[in-house]
Amino acid sequence: MFTSAKPNKISDQIIEQIRNAILEGKLKPGDKLPPEKELLEKFRVSKATLREALRSLEVLGFLEIRKGLSGGAFVTEINMKKARENFINFLHFKELSLKDLSEVRLILEPYIAEKAALSITQEELNKLKDLIEECEACLKQDIMTESRKNEIEFHRIIASVTGNPIIMFIIDFVENLLLDVKEILQPGKAFSRKVLKAHKLIHKSLSERDPEKARKEMIKHIEEVANELMALQKEKDFPVLNLRSHGY
Repeated sequence: MFTSAKPNKISDQIIEQIRNAILEGKLKPGDKLPPEKELLEKFRVSKATLREALRSLEVLGFLEIRKGLSGGAFVTEINMKKARENFINFLHFKELSLKDLSEVRLILEPYIAEKAALSITQEELNKLKDLIEECEACLKQDIMTESRKNEIEFHRIIASVTGNPIIMFIIDFVENLLLDVKEILQPGKAFSRKVLKAHKLIHKSLSERDPEKARKEMIKHIEEVANELMALQKEKDFPVLNLRSHGY
């Protein structure tokens, strides 16, 4: 499976070989890599170089390094959080704006709502209803942070109805950035009440299995949120929202 590494960028070549073995299905989540001694012989590198490569693969989310007698390097499935972290690293030097987020949402989410109206289950509708009720309770108790998280989760659930992992990842990423925006700008109760009202209308259209209505309600909601947040950004004099350093 593995061959000796070439002199230049040795650790990078080890990373590439192990990563390719995982992506090609030769190594699957839960599989344990060969013992260190065997890997050293196959790659023909020093312990320091091998351990550097394995640590890098752990940071990327491909491996989990366990200690102890039953320890070793185990292949793991990259989860949503780790994928998000890798993506945000790519965007670190980009200037992200509210307009960027809203544009992506308008391209994807109306279609997602339209599709969800035709396939959403009663269980998923109940989850959305529960979130709406939790948001109402949070607003009454002035628990704004929790309310904002529930607002974002509402959109994640609708995206999950598609069953499309690419759509689910993109929406999860964009909605997390939107949560960052809300934490920076701190919109008040009036904003959250508008979001709540929009979510109720979206939920109603999904319950009625009306794709056209679901699409229109989602467009109205996204545009309203964008306008409200951009107005708040201008009011608070935040010319650039530094989402890159805010983190989540």
